[in-house]
Amino acid sequence: MAAFGYRLFGFQVYRGNKRTPVNLKDCNGEPFKEIAERLLKALSVGTAVGDPSEQGQAAIEESGNIGQPALRVQEVRVVDNTIRATAWAGRFGSHEKAIGDDAESDSDIKDKAASNLYRLVFAFPDDGDTGVLAVETIGRSCPVGPLTGWMRRKSREESTSGDIEGVWWRISVHPLADEDRLAEMIREGQAQKLVLVKHSVTAGRTRDIKDVEITASLAVGGRMDRTVEVVQTWYRRNRQDDGAGEPVSAAQGVRQLAAIVGPQVAGMDLDDGWVEIEDPDGQVKRVKPNQMAEVFTYRLSEHEPAVTPKFYAAARRTALALQPAAKVAIDWPTS
Repeated sequence: MAAFGYRLFGFQVYRGNKRTPVNLKDCNGEPFKEIAERLLKALSVGTAVGDPSEQGQAAIEESGNIGQPALRVQEVRVVDNTIRATAWAGRFGSHEKAIGDDAESDSDIKDKAASNLYRLVFAFPDDGDTGVLAVETIGRSCPVGPLTGWMRRKSREESTSGDIEGVWWRISVHPLADEDRLAEMIREGQAQKLVLVKHSVTAGRTRDIKDVEITASLAVGGRMDRTVEVVQTWYRRNRQDDGAGEPVSAAQGVRQLAAIVGPQVAGMDLDDGWVEIEDPDGQVKRVKPNQMAEVFTYRLSEHEPAVTPKFYAAARRTALALQPAAKVAIDWPTS
């Protein structure tokens, strides 16, 4: 069974495609909390299918729903300076049949999206441009991308619903993490090795297989400090819209890790690589430029989700501990 937990994200809001975040208390004369509540409720009317981009929606028109992600929000409510909701998220065609305790109760679900229910909390500052979003995880799944993408699309649709096109709002999220804590986790020995991989195509060209795997200890030479520097660079540059430069690609990350190991490896045609790190819960995770959020997944329970008060209290406690380093000031309600 999958473990249940949560991830925390800082979020900022931009007017259209502009690159300067707006103050969350005044988005063109309206608090973003009210806008977010309206957008979430708009996502509860029906099921949002596929990627919200124009290309994604065109693909559905051409090929149908099978294989496409699905999202539906429900139970939206405002509590003080937070919005709390639940969202069903899954994928069409991911399962053929739901079987019961006897054959007569089976249901064919090939044309439906087998979904799980995720809880989420938006927390807003009294003043400022950065809020916090807590989203439940089930195993490695977390619907933050579809959620914020569809909120953006709904905002654009709302802006064009009248005779005159109005403003629309774009939500940008980044993992809420303490950069110093990330470095500390590596130096304390929670990260012990680098793994570099080269894949090859099978003789029949039917699939990729792992051809070469190189494991390198961080205890050799200055690898530990250099790894800390590289991972911190990934974290800083992959925060969207922060002005620190273009995000680091997966291919660039592999080259950076190979250079840490040495010239005998740097010249190889490697296509994957990561820092292997064990979090305080004992969970081994792979740290890559495009896989930073998973480092800060906080586990809550096994086999079944924790009750909602426990979920909220844990997310609140973790957020309050991380907010000072992230320069975020939010006074979360106690319950």
